[in-house]
Amino acid sequence: MPGMGPFSGWIVVAVRDVDAAAAWYKQKLELPESQKIEDDETGGLELSTRHQEIKVLLFAGTDYPDRPILNTRNAAKAREWLLARGVEAGPVQTDRQGTRFIEMHDLEGNSIEICEEPG
Repeated sequence: MPGMGPFSGWIVVAVRDVDAAAAWYKQKLELPESQKIEDDETGGLELSTRHQEIKVLLFAGTDYPDRPILNTRNAAKAREWLLARGVEAGPVQTDRQGTRFIEMHDLEGNSIEICEEPG
């Protein structure tokens, strides 16, 4: 079912090619809806599920200061879901605070962290 992936959250990602990135995110994260962002400086595209459980804002640029983070209820299942769709995803790790997470990479190599929501 489109837009029913194991994620929630809102991220901003800088990309070189907004159209190619939009196609990748639509396919890999099942984000069917989009809205063009009219911005004189960057331009961009907003992708989101119908009820906006997940929203991705893509903008034309080469750098964004914060690492994008999405949430999931189960990091291991989210990793399996991504791998089944051909997305590069690292192993489940645990940070110093005990939060389980995985790291994935998009079409342009942007690193996105997927954090397991606490209990």
